[in-house]
Amino acid sequence: MVTSVPSGSDRKNRRGPWFTLLAGLLFLLVAGAASAGVLANLKSGGFDDPHSDSVAAAEALERSFPGSQPNLVILVEDPEDGADGAAARAEADVIDKTISGTSGTRVVASYFDTRDKSLRSGDAGLILVRVDGDENESMRTADDLHEELSDPDGAVRVSFGGITAINNDMNKQVEKDIIAAETIAIPITLLLLVIVFRGLIAALLPMLLAVLTIVGALAAVNVAAHFTDVSVFAVNLITALGLGLSVDYSLLIVTRYREERAAGRSNAEALRITRATAGRTVAVSGGVVGAALATLLVFDQYFLRSFALAGIAVVLWAVLGSLFLLPASLVLLGDRIDALGRRRRTRSIPAAETFWGRMAGLAFRRPALFATPVIALLLIMAVPFAGAQFGVPDERVLPTGSESRLVTEAVRDDFGVGDDRALNVVSEKWKGTEAELERYSADLSGTAGVTRVVSAAGVFQDGSQITALDPRTAAAFRDRGAVRLQVQTDVVPYSEKGGDLARDVRAVEPPGGSEVLVGGQAAQLVDITHSIAAKLPLAIILISVLSLLFLFLLTGSVLMPVKALVFNTFSLLGILGVAVWIFVDGHLSGLLGFTPSPLAVSMPVLMFCIAFGLSMDYEVFLVARIKERHDRTGRLESSVREGLGASGPVITAAAAILAVSFFAMLSSGVSLIKMYGLATGLAIVLDAVLVRGVLVPAFMRAVGPYNWWAPAPLKALHRRFGIRESAEEEPAPAPTPHPTSATEPQTTGSRP
Repeated sequence: MVTSVPSGSDRKNRRGPWFTLLAGLLFLLVAGAASAGVLANLKSGGFDDPHSDSVAAAEALERSFPGSQPNLVILVEDPEDGADGAAARAEADVIDKTISGTSGTRVVASYFDTRDKSLRSGDAGLILVRVDGDENESMRTADDLHEELSDPDGAVRVSFGGITAINNDMNKQVEKDIIAAETIAIPITLLLLVIVFRGLIAALLPMLLAVLTIVGALAAVNVAAHFTDVSVFAVNLITALGLGLSVDYSLLIVTRYREERAAGRSNAEALRITRATAGRTVAVSGGVVGAALATLLVFDQYFLRSFALAGIAVVLWAVLGSLFLLPASLVLLGDRIDALGRRRRTRSIPAAETFWGRMAGLAFRRPALFATPVIALLLIMAVPFAGAQFGVPDERVLPTGSESRLVTEAVRDDFGVGDDRALNVVSEKWKGTEAELERYSADLSGTAGVTRVVSAAGVFQDGSQITALDPRTAAAFRDRGAVRLQVQTDVVPYSEKGGDLARDVRAVEPPGGSEVLVGGQAAQLVDITHSIAAKLPLAIILISVLSLLFLFLLTGSVLMPVKALVFNTFSLLGILGVAVWIFVDGHLSGLLGFTPSPLAVSMPVLMFCIAFGLSMDYEVFLVARIKERHDRTGRLESSVREGLGASGPVITAAAAILAVSFFAMLSSGVSLIKMYGLATGLAIVLDAVLVRGVLVPAFMRAVGPYNWWAPAPLKALHRRFGIRESAEEEPAPAPTPHPTSATEPQTTGSRP
C-alpha cells in the first residue's frame, strides 16, 4: 500500500469532506427527530382495494346499520361459576360501564344483557363492541380498553379478540420482531464485514451508512404517514434493505478504492477512478432497484404502495450516502482505513484465476452442461406455485398463543355469532317490495354453497323460508330505505370455492332495479385478486421497460437486458414455488413455527418486485465489470472470466450479508414476515450463486459476439447517452470476433 504525505493543498482540500460529513450528521439528527414515533403512525391493514365493492359494502353497512359489524370481541369466562355466575356478571358490568364511558365505543350485543344463547359457550359469554374511527384511532382506543380490562389469567378471565385486537397484536409483534431480527442481523453482519473488509475501521463504514439510510427512510415514511396510509410491514423492508444496500454499495466502492491504491495510485487518483467506475455502478444499481420498487405504486392497496415508498427512500439515501459521504470518509481516512485490521501478505491472484474466474471459465466452455441443471432446478422449484391457494392475512399469521388469535378462533368454533364466513349483501336504496325481498332472499339461499340467508323477511334455506324473525330482530336488517342480508355458508371464504360463491351471489339479480353491494371475506378475496390482476400487466411492463432501459444505457446491448429479465423471472418463479411449498402446503411448519394458510394475494407481487430489483442489483455489479474489460480488450472469454473473477467475491459477500438481513426475519412471530424474509433471502443467494455464477457466463458463451449487439440507431443513442463503466475514455471498438472463435484462448486484459 502506498502512503502519501498530505500537502498544504491536500489539507485545504480536506475541508470539503469535513463539511460533507457534518452535513450528513445534521441530516441524521433531523431525520432522527422526524422518525420519532413512526410505528404509532403506521397501520396493519392495506390489503383491500379501497375502490372495490366489498369495501363499499362494509362502508354502506356502517352508514346504514351502525354496529352491525362489531370489530372488537371481549370474551368473559368464569371456569368455576360459569357465565351466569355473580362474578362473571359483575365483571361484565364493569366492562359495560367502561365502554359506555369511552368516547367512540358502544356495546353492540352482550350475553350478559340479552342472555342470547348464540353469545354463550360453556363457561364463557361474549360482549361484541364497535370501536369507531379509522384503523389507528380504533386500535389506540381498543388498546386502552385492553390495558384497563384484560385479565386472561384472572379468576374471571377477560380476553380480547376481533379484527381490531388482531391488528393491535400484529403491530406489537412487528415491533418486537424488528428488534429481535436486528439483534440477530447486526452482530452477524458486523462479523462478516470485518472478515470481508479485513479490518474494523473499514467494516464500520457500511454500518454507519446503514444507520443514516435506515433513519432517513423511517423519517420519510413517518412524514408520508401524515398524508396517506402506510403499512407497518414496510418497516421490515427498511431495516433489512437499508442494511443490505449500504453494505452492497460500501463493499463495491471500498473494494475498488483498495484495488486502485494497491496498484500504486494516490488517494486522489484512486478515488477519482473509484467514482468513475464503482460510483457509476452504484448509481445505475440504485436506479434499477428503485425503479423495480416504484412499480408497486401502480397498485391500489396501500400495503404494496407502502413498500414502494419505503424502498424508494432506502435506495435514495443509500445511493446518496455511498456517492458523497463514503468518498468523503475515504479521503479523510486515507490509508488509515486499514487500521485495526489484518493485512494480507499473500500473493495477488489475477481475477481470471480466482474461484469465480475459474467457475466462469468452466461455464463459458461448457454452457449446456452447467446451465441445464440450474434451469431444471429453478423450474422444479416453481411447480408448487401452480397450485397455490390465495387469501388475505388473518389471525393465523400471529403466533398460536396470541390472545386475539385464541379469542377469534374460539368465537368461530364455539359460538353461534361472529360468523366471518358469511357474505354481507346491502342496499342503501332498496326499491323492492316485501314480497320481492322474500323472493330475493330465497333465490340467494338456493345458490350452491349457501347454508341459509337471514334478512328482514325471515330465515331462508334451499330456496324456501324456514322461519320468520321477531320484529326486534327484523329491525336490525332494515333501516328506512336500506336493507341488509346475511348469506351464511360453510365454504372456506379464502379459497377457490369461496371466490366462486361470491361471484354466484353477485350474479343473483336483485328486484326492482335495486343496487346491491356484496361484502365479506370471500368477496374481499375476489376483489383484491381482480384489482391486482388488473394492474399487474402495467407493473410488469414498467418493471421490464425500466430495467431494460437502465441495462441498455450501461451495456449498449439489447440481448443482455433481455437475458437478465428472463433469468430473473425463472429464479423468482422458483422462489414463489418454495414459498407455497413451505407456507401454504405446510412443510417445515413445525420447524419454523407457523400455521399454514393461503398465500396472501399481495405477497407474490411484493416478493417479485423486491427480489427482481435486488437481482438486477447484482446483474449491474457483474455486467459493469465484464463490460469494462470488454471495452478495453474486445475479448469475450477473458472479459467474462476477469469480470466475474473481480466482481464475484464482491457479489458473494454482498449477497451473503444482505441475505442475513432477510433470513433474520425468520425469528418473527408473524408468518407473513417469515415468508417474506425466507423467500427474499433465498432469492438473493440463488441469484448470486447460480444465476450470476453459472447462467450468465453460459449465456454469454451461447450468443458469442452478439452479446453487445444492438441496432445501429440504438448504438448511436448509447454512444451519446450511454453510461460508460470506465475511468478513461472508451477505446475504439475492437474488431468483433467471429462466433466460432468465442472459445479460443484469450489473453487477459491488463489494467491501464
